[in-house]
Amino acid sequence: MTGLTSPIVERHSVEDAPYASLNHDIHTTLTQALKDDDRQGMIRDAINHHLTAAGGYLRARLGYHTGRALGIAHEQALICACISELLHNASLIHDDVLDHDSMRRGQRSVWRVWNEGVAICLGDLFISAAYGLMSGLSPHAERLPVLLSCVHHHVQTTIHGQAECFSLAMGPEPDFEQCSQAACGKSGPLFALSLEAPLLLTGHDSAIPNAREAALTFATIYQLIDDIEDFDSDMTDQQQGACNMLHALGNRGDTTPMASALDYGRHQLGRTRQLADTLPDGCGQALIEEAYRLEDKLISLTGGRS
Repeated sequence: MTGLTSPIVERHSVEDAPYASLNHDIHTTLTQALKDDDRQGMIRDAINHHLTAAGGYLRARLGYHTGRALGIAHEQALICACISELLHNASLIHDDVLDHDSMRRGQRSVWRVWNEGVAICLGDLFISAAYGLMSGLSPHAERLPVLLSCVHHHVQTTIHGQAECFSLAMGPEPDFEQCSQAACGKSGPLFALSLEAPLLLTGHDSAIPNAREAALTFATIYQLIDDIEDFDSDMTDQQQGACNMLHALGNRGDTTPMASALDYGRHQLGRTRQLADTLPDGCGQALIEEAYRLEDKLISLTGGRS
């Protein structure tokens, strides 16, 4: 798939423990950002449909825990966290149109239930809602200009990363380095935004480079695991298969691509944890914990041992 999702956590219900309470608050914040109580119709129905299978809210949870560790109040931390989550979901809705994927998280995708026009409009609404949410960050008003610039930068980078995947699929088969860079380019920016937004709001600008690199390395392995799980289906699609990282490992003559994927993933996740541990006030702890979970998933998938 070309979206920024993965079955690792994204298919978990918002009611799954131990995140049920926080996920409920995130879900409520997203819904309030999107809905206009005075309007009915297809868009409102499409919002309800998409949020019924909302995923695991990983980006929002990372953003929330980062914000709270930095002293941001609960309501503002939720708002800050949901910016990246709204943008991520916009990308999923649009990607389903681009890929003609009929299913999203166990139910029919928005364009399949209605049509491509409704899906494009809904994705646009999610993007607009992400910017609209920032009006609720008035206690941090002096930092909003830099946050707005940061959000735009990561949206722009995500778009260029997605376009690079399309470009690679149209040329000669890319090598592993190109595939990993493309994966990082399309999956990494919104993970990075989850960490950077609360850091910027609290004036920790100097921590941004380490936070960004930690998030980008994490996102690359997040996508690697997605490529491993989707390997068979990707190989039936020329475009998807060309950018599959496991396929690229085999193409370079690697006789044990699963073992190489495990070694590469564990190294990168170790780097993620190292960088996250440098962030102020222990705000990288949530990412460290997710990196350990991701490593366990990678070990399980590749048949490796910890």
